[in-house]
Amino acid sequence: MQHNPFTIQVYDKDLNFLGFIGDPISLSVTPRWNAIGTATLSVDINHRMVEALTGDGSRLVIKKDGQFILSGKITQRTGEGPAVNGVLTIQVKSDFRLLSQVLGWSVPSAALTAQTSEYYVATGHAETIVKSVVTANMVTRLGMNVTVLTDQARGAIIPDGVSFRFHPLAERLYPQVEEAGIGVTFEQHDGTIVCEVQVPQQFPILLTEESGAVLAWNWTTIDPTATRVVSGGKGEGTARLFTSVADATLEAEHKEIIEVFRDAQDADNGTVLGSRGSETLKEGSPKSGFAIHLAESESFHYGKNGLIVGAMVTLRVGGVLRTDILREVTMTYDHAGGVSVTPMVGDIQDNPDRAIANFLARLKKSVADLKVSK
Repeated sequence: MQHNPFTIQVYDKDLNFLGFIGDPISLSVTPRWNAIGTATLSVDINHRMVEALTGDGSRLVIKKDGQFILSGKITQRTGEGPAVNGVLTIQVKSDFRLLSQVLGWSVPSAALTAQTSEYYVATGHAETIVKSVVTANMVTRLGMNVTVLTDQARGAIIPDGVSFRFHPLAERLYPQVEEAGIGVTFEQHDGTIVCEVQVPQQFPILLTEESGAVLAWNWTTIDPTATRVVSGGKGEGTARLFTSVADATLEAEHKEIIEVFRDAQDADNGTVLGSRGSETLKEGSPKSGFAIHLAESESFHYGKNGLIVGAMVTLRVGGVLRTDILREVTMTYDHAGGVSVTPMVGDIQDNPDRAIANFLARLKKSVADLKVSK
C-alpha cells in the first residue's frame, strides 16, 4: 500500500482543533485558482472522528507533505450502512466560498436603514480593492473571524473601480481582479481565516512527455462566442444609455463578427457601461485548456519550486507549446490506487458540468445586477 502523504485535520465551527483523520478510505481534494476548492473524504462509519465530522460547522484543513492545500467547511454528509461495513462520506467547500456568501453593502459602516449611498465604489490597485471590501464587509460589519493581511497594492489599478449594491463580493470582484494580475486566497491558520493575495509566478521547469513528468493529457479549444458587445445601462426607451465594445483583432483572426447584448442596469455612465461590455467580451473570448496527469518525483512535486495552484506553467504536449495558469489540481488517494495528481491548465475543461456551472453563474450575475438596480 502506497504511503498516504496527506494530513487531514478536523476543527469545530470555532476553529478549535479536534483531531486527525490518519488514513481515510479515500480522499479527493481540488484546490482552485480564484474559485471555490472542494474535497471529498470517506471514512469507516465507526471511525473515532465521525462525531466530530458530523458536527454543525465542522471543518477540515488538508495538507500534502506539509504543504497547505485547502481549508473549508464540511457542507454535506452521507452515511451508508449496515454498520459492519458502513461508510461516512463528507464534502468540503474551501474558504474562498466566503466571497460568494457575503454581500457588499452600499454603506458597510451604516445600519441597513441608513444606506444613503446608491453604490459603494472601491478604487485603486486590485489588492487594495479586495482587502478594503473584505475588511469593510466581513471583518468590520459582520465581525467574522477573518484576518486581512497588510495591503501591498499588488495587481494593476482597476480603471473604474468595483461597485457594490448588495451584490455578493465574488460577483463584482471577478473577472476584474484576476485580469489585474492577482489571485485571492482564504486559508485557515492559527485560529483565524487569513485573506491574502498572490501574484502568479513562473514555474521554472518545462513539462513534457519526454521528461517523464507528463503521463497523459487532453486539451480542448473553443472558438469565441462574442466579438462585439452592445451594453444597455439605466433608463427607459430612447432615454436609455447604450455603448459598444469590439475586439477587431479577434474578428480579423476568425473572419467573423459575433454581436451580443449586455443588460447592465447598474451602469449610469459610459465608462462603467463600457467596462460591463468588456466583461462580457472577455467571457465570450476563445478558451483553451489542458488536463494533464503528472508523475510526481523528488524534483517535480506539488508544492516544490513554486508548483502550486496559481503558478504559470509551460507545457509541450501533443505538438502544442503553451504557457498558462495552473487553475486547479485534483489530488486523490485511496488504499488500492495510492496517490494520483491531475492538474488543469487554462480556462476550460472538457466537462459538461463545468460549462453548465459557468453558464448558471453568468445568468445569476445578470439577474442580480437587474434586481439591485431597481
